[in-house]
Amino acid sequence: MSDAPLAHSAPSHRPWLGPQTYAAHVNGVCERASANADQMLAHVMGPPAKFREAVLQAARYHDLGKLDPGNQAVLASLDQQRLPVDHIEAGVAHLMSRGCEFAAWLVRAHHSPGLPRLAQEQCRPQPLRGCRNRDADAREHSALTSITDRQLGDYLALHFREAGDHGVTAISPAHGLAMRLALSCLVDADHTDSAFAESGYEATGAPPARWEERLQMLVTYVSSLPGKGDPRRVSQRQAFFQACLASPITESLVACEGSVGIGKTTAVTAFLLCRAIAKKSRRLIIVAPFTNILQQTAQRLREGLVLPGENPSEVVVEHHHRADYGSSATRELAALWRAPVVVTTAVQFFETLAANRPTNLRKLHELPGSAVFIDECHAAVPVRLWPQAWLWLQELAARWGCSFVLASGSLARFWESPKLVSPPATLPVLAGELTRGQVTSEAGRVRLQRMTGTATRESLCDAISGRLAADEGPVLAILNTVQSAAVVARDLRQRGVDTLHLSTALAPADRATILQLVRSRLDAGRNDAHWVLVATSCVEAGVDLSFGVAFREIASLMSLLQTSGRVNRHGETTWRLPEVVAFDIADELIVPHPDFDVSAVVLREMFERDMVNAADRSSADLVTIAMEQELRRRGKQGRELLLAETERDYPQVAKLGRVITADTRSVLVDLELADKLRKGQRLEWRVIMDRSVQLWAQKVERLALQPLFPFSSADDLFVWDDEYDGAFLGYMAGVLKHQQFLISGGAVI
Repeated sequence: MSDAPLAHSAPSHRPWLGPQTYAAHVNGVCERASANADQMLAHVMGPPAKFREAVLQAARYHDLGKLDPGNQAVLASLDQQRLPVDHIEAGVAHLMSRGCEFAAWLVRAHHSPGLPRLAQEQCRPQPLRGCRNRDADAREHSALTSITDRQLGDYLALHFREAGDHGVTAISPAHGLAMRLALSCLVDADHTDSAFAESGYEATGAPPARWEERLQMLVTYVSSLPGKGDPRRVSQRQAFFQACLASPITESLVACEGSVGIGKTTAVTAFLLCRAIAKKSRRLIIVAPFTNILQQTAQRLREGLVLPGENPSEVVVEHHHRADYGSSATRELAALWRAPVVVTTAVQFFETLAANRPTNLRKLHELPGSAVFIDECHAAVPVRLWPQAWLWLQELAARWGCSFVLASGSLARFWESPKLVSPPATLPVLAGELTRGQVTSEAGRVRLQRMTGTATRESLCDAISGRLAADEGPVLAILNTVQSAAVVARDLRQRGVDTLHLSTALAPADRATILQLVRSRLDAGRNDAHWVLVATSCVEAGVDLSFGVAFREIASLMSLLQTSGRVNRHGETTWRLPEVVAFDIADELIVPHPDFDVSAVVLREMFERDMVNAADRSSADLVTIAMEQELRRRGKQGRELLLAETERDYPQVAKLGRVITADTRSVLVDLELADKLRKGQRLEWRVIMDRSVQLWAQKVERLALQPLFPFSSADDLFVWDDEYDGAFLGYMAGVLKHQQFLISGGAVI
């Protein structure tokens, strides 16, 4: 069955004026929700009992409460008033009375605030009944349920007359991933049909998979690539690709360790394409820790996988930072993981697995039956998330038809450690015999050092300038936060140092331009070596850059090792051993990153014990030790997510499962685009994402940024109305002018 969205037969732009249009919407949602479930279940081994029936019954009754006379009056007025009677409650009441608790959970959750807490519902006199806000006063819950109990018969009579009486089957709930996937099927159907009804907009179908042809295209593309760097490494890349292409591994969870510059992206893609052919996979999903890797990876895959006559942006889709907009004005801009090849961030991927809100979960049903490449997996999520994240990956592989490759240049085998996951597991290693020798040889490529004492902004700039004077450049300097990187970049440029800056203070389109400039200057080699790139961690993993020396603010051993992959990457520096210098820094304008508090302590201890450059241990072993030490130091905090998921505390799982703990908002930095959107012009979601940045919610509030549309939810777009420098500091050009803003905490992303 095709994964293309259905072409709905109802007339476009139908206003909600009565029961007939209610029936059209219900039938449209049922049609779409059933298709979503069918397409997903075709790839599933042993789905929960009556999964499809639960989704369909939720679709039939999800809007039952809109038949209330007071609600119909508001809907007929076509204004923006809140419905007087919460329309969720009626569907829940009917389904619970018929024993279909699974569908009742879905109806309860199909609008904000999403999936509630299981224990809280079990303690209620009437589970799942009552107000949308589960923490509302008992009297409010009672008042709403009383209205429903009085009117439910009338609602159902009208529903049966217009939409039909199909009966309700008793179905017990399937919690955890199954519940989230079912909700995804329903929410996507509801949002898609609503967008069609309100604007006539119908999503276009995705291009076909054509895995065999794409694999042949990739083989041809790789064979045509020019050799780069040391001829021995070119030979290693070719051997690695062929080993992955011919691998006999058939397991659904596979590890892959390869040295920097070995060509993991194309080689692992070749392996997964072979698995996709064998398993008839729905799509290929590449998960990367940072946006810059997305841009690099997407470009490479478009060159290697797009067939003649295809639109590259429809075959390989980049899903950047949060694009899960929930309002009708922005719903169609959401990235829905429908393309044959989806390149997304670890933030999007893992936070979607943990989500409880409908807009965040909407794309999840596209994941089952997919081949997934988690690149730089050790950096994909914080250590505290792996005990539960690993269980999700195992379930997706065993039950939901997914195939995974977990890859890294410094692969920590956390799945083998009982201190990190339970139960531990052993994974087959892709091209294992070939890569082990290559990883061992990395020790002679760079040297890891630690700067004595604690640096100031001035002393750090002095150290960087000294390396340039010694002709060791170009220099890479990585700071832990957006503000810290912007301040140091500004300091260096004010000194007259040739400085570039790259961080999420810049919109993706501007980051792409600067990254291209960086690559161009690096290609000049020794002829252009007296300059500095100041960045955040967005460049430390997977980006194909090679500097003469690097400075890395202490964050974690994993980050330090990844930064070393941006120095002498292809072994081009032979006259000296390049260094990566770890440093601590303190200054009133340097903002510490809260997520690195424990991992930084572990790294300092490892330096003090001379473990970082230990000759008797591989980098993978050291990273595993560091992960174990961090989880031990976190104590209970390291197991909170695991406990919340076990207890089906969905809001708490979503909170604890955030890869980036900051509560951020998407902010559009292009005022012309904002004006076009306000005037009703439809723009591709890619255009919006390319011209947006992320800001902490509290910073959005302090700066009094305005939402793009009135009546927007907190998750929708805001507009940046201060100075924005797309060639250097991005939105930090405006922020750095506000000293009070800096004193109050700055911008940490």
